[in-house]
Amino acid sequence: MRRSVPTALAVLLTLGATAGCGANAARPAAGPAVSAAPSPAGSPSAAPVKAPPLTADEARQVVKDIGAKVEADGFDAEYWKGITEGPLLEQQLAVVETSRKYGTDRQPGPTNTPETDPAVHTWTTGRDDGSDRWILGTQELSGHTVGAAENETVLRWSLFHQQRTGSPWHESFLARADDAKDLPQIAVGPDGRAATGGDPTGLAANPSDVCGRYGDYLHTDAGAGGVKWSKEVVSLRESFADGLKAERKRLGNPAGLEAGAETVRAPHGPVWRTTDGGALVACTTVSKLSTEMGPGRSTTFSSSGWAGTTGIPWASYTQRIMGLTVLKVPAGGSGEVSIAAQSHLPYSFEGTRYTG
Repeated sequence: MRRSVPTALAVLLTLGATAGCGANAARPAAGPAVSAAPSPAGSPSAAPVKAPPLTADEARQVVKDIGAKVEADGFDAEYWKGITEGPLLEQQLAVVETSRKYGTDRQPGPTNTPETDPAVHTWTTGRDDGSDRWILGTQELSGHTVGAAENETVLRWSLFHQQRTGSPWHESFLARADDAKDLPQIAVGPDGRAATGGDPTGLAANPSDVCGRYGDYLHTDAGAGGVKWSKEVVSLRESFADGLKAERKRLGNPAGLEAGAETVRAPHGPVWRTTDGGALVACTTVSKLSTEMGPGRSTTFSSSGWAGTTGIPWASYTQRIMGLTVLKVPAGGSGEVSIAAQSHLPYSFEGTRYTG
């Protein structure tokens, strides 16, 4: 399965949600519209040719093929550019850059061997001319750690994008549901395509700005922003200060310890409408924790999400994690906005070795 950061660090750093940081995390531009050939003079205008929507088998094959490639644990930037885009590409390129600085050796340990369940669920959307096509795919992954007594099974939600019919597909977003049975409940139109966008009136929050409000709520003093957040979200906000205090205690009161986040306020990809009238919104944040141990002091990681960083005494370091979150916005103004799926992936690491 996709390498993630240690649980304790994820709890501390990944309390936000909005895609990447900067313009690169915005929704990819759609390909040029396909125009019909000009009609002969005096003849009626020909109707534009509509591209057929993806079939269920085509969509499932994309999810299986690209999803398996994304499971690789590699450090080749060109490889990732060929199969990912958006937040996921940004995250992986940051990992590649970190590996360039500190090496790619992994700490020796049991081998994780992920297996992809053949059952894949998909929902698709796109323009009539065959441009800006998206797949929301879910698949169950089971990871068996050699020598361990337990297997881990997770349900991964992923977004795949194709700029136009015939161009390559790329995976751009992935998050994990809390329960392997938590499938998205997406509304589907008569043509088989998923319902996306639409009138936000009547939803508990506006999908166009709920990612920004979520980031503000977790990382600033802005408050709830007019949104009724679920107990899980409230707990995350409360855990932020507690986690920082716990980290300070764990490190023996370092000279400096500062947490923050960079939030992209716009959602990534389509707003997917659900069968109950609600919406699913993909959001991403890059959270960071900067630590300065102080004169004559250092700390060493026994485990880490970044290659080449364990077993080394660090005098100071900054860890960044990308949080990929799918928010569930219910119908009805009094409903609670909750987390449907979420992943915490290593982003970048910058450190100064202790030379004592």
